[in-house]
Amino acid sequence: MELVGKMVRVRPLEKRDLAKMVVWNRDEELQFLVDCDLPGDLTQLERWFQANVPDRCYQIFAIETLEGELIGDLELDHICWKKHEAEVRIRIGEKEYWGKGYGSEALRLILHQWLLEKNFNRIYLRVYHFNRRAIRCYQKNGFRQVGILQRCNPGWKDIVLMETSAGLFKKKLQIA
Repeated sequence: MELVGKMVRVRPLEKRDLAKMVVWNRDEELQFLVDCDLPGDLTQLERWFQANVPDRCYQIFAIETLEGELIGDLELDHICWKKHEAEVRIRIGEKEYWGKGYGSEALRLILHQWLLEKNFNRIYLRVYHFNRRAIRCYQKNGFRQVGILQRCNPGWKDIVLMETSAGLFKKKLQIA
């Protein structure tokens, strides 16, 4: 499966992508914003990849420019085929691509495939309340806030819960 837009290509993650992912997994700023739980060691990440990809309930994709530069990743987790729903996480690891629409287009491509072609009922996500850039990206793609997980422990971050459906996605993007 490969999805191609005007700026990005979304394709299944491959073992050759892992070395770049390790750099992202070690980046403190990325971890603060996304809190991705993937290993920061190449050997451990390769073991994780071998054990988890592909999986019926988990799929991870590479986001690359049309020129072939790997700039991020996107995962669908907790895929429930019976209820037709999944959780999404997206990360643009190459910071020079932040705020330029690459993540938004990658997300739009995945949502189009899963909501409109695979007929999923709902895609949901969790995002830290202070990650305004990510929240704007999600809202542009039809997500709406459905709740907040407020943390009472010092140092813990509040989490915004968001979801979209085929109807919300089509309405936001004005798809007939």
